[in-house]
Amino acid sequence: MNEQTLKQLVKSGKASIIYVHGTSRSGSTIAQVIFSSFVDRAIHQPFVAVLETHSGDLRSNKLPSNADIYEEACGVIVNQILEVLKKKDQAIILIKEVSYFFELPTWERWIQIPEKFLFTIREPHLQYFSELSLNTDRYFHGNGALVRNRKFVLENALTIESLNLQNLSSAWDGTIISDNENQWKALISQWKTVRSFLEGTSKKIAVIDLNIMRMNPYYVIEKIIKKLGIEVADLAPCIYNLNIQSKSKIFDLRNPNREAVRKARNSKAIDPLVEAEDISPYAFPPQSREHIWRLIPIYLDLLYAPEQVAMPSLEQLNAFVAQSETLKLEDTHPFEAYAIVNFHLHQKTTQPEKIVPLLERILDNNTKTSSGWEKENINSERFKGSFEMVEHYWNQRNQAKNCGSPLLRVININYQ
Repeated sequence: MNEQTLKQLVKSGKASIIYVHGTSRSGSTIAQVIFSSFVDRAIHQPFVAVLETHSGDLRSNKLPSNADIYEEACGVIVNQILEVLKKKDQAIILIKEVSYFFELPTWERWIQIPEKFLFTIREPHLQYFSELSLNTDRYFHGNGALVRNRKFVLENALTIESLNLQNLSSAWDGTIISDNENQWKALISQWKTVRSFLEGTSKKIAVIDLNIMRMNPYYVIEKIIKKLGIEVADLAPCIYNLNIQSKSKIFDLRNPNREAVRKARNSKAIDPLVEAEDISPYAFPPQSREHIWRLIPIYLDLLYAPEQVAMPSLEQLNAFVAQSETLKLEDTHPFEAYAIVNFHLHQKTTQPEKIVPLLERILDNNTKTSSGWEKENINSERFKGSFEMVEHYWNQRNQAKNCGSPLLRVININYQ
């Protein structure tokens, strides 16, 4: 009944829904805060919130009453729409959720309702580290302090990554690694389902990478607005004073100061990229490292997707990132810069002689660490396995097209 009411509100034009979707720790919450500027109300994870209210299991394959949870959450959305309609004729609503809630049958029902979809992604090294940090803080009862203690998190990574999640909640299952991998697999499947469903419709879909957005906020947000067909008079409110709209626009059934969302919900502005925030896979124990490498092909599929709104050009990669006069993307996230340059290399967006020097520069650069700003090994050593995963991805992609690129021979990386 609630789902049908929601559908009718949308069909009649009384409600319009923008939907933000990603894995945990992918920037979906900050995207929600940013784009809440353009809507009447933003609803934070209504499906998971209802699930938690009923003390349910957060793992989608364990939901005993998925349809009931979905129906009740639709009711939460309907109630918020009706509140807005008391003051105006149409309600523009943003809804943010995470990938692990939706099983395919429920997902296929849900995607019939929103008109605009924004998928958020984050490169796997930092996405997994953020997930690991959050669960380290939960396990050691740090109340948020340990989330920002990189040294402590990495020192305890072997313990936390092997931990059964039932140690954090009796309703949870698996390990952080297995749960995170399931989230990424769900996300790629959900993205493909939406793409197929939206074909031939007027509905819109976009993909945004968190680091690319932080690299050049105005440019990226303008691109998202254009891709999704959002009417905006002024971009400034969605760049600055974010905590004001976070408090005034976002409806959250749970504690808005819980650690998982505290930083994003209290941000005054979009955090700029800073030096040494990236992390080498070799900082992790072996099984976490291998987990990250398994995620890279999924991440690249979404990074390179046609719906990606702001793939940086070579000129943008050579320019300084926002709010810096010294840093480029390769200084803050060499893996991501490497993945983007490979896109240009294999898609042949320009002449090889313009691409190859940039690729070699990324490989040969020393990258400062977050600990004492001391020099580490060159990037080709720090990210050896991750760079190889990018090469393997493109080899497979080119073989599938039966058109292996001769440009592969231009760059012969010697990791030994």
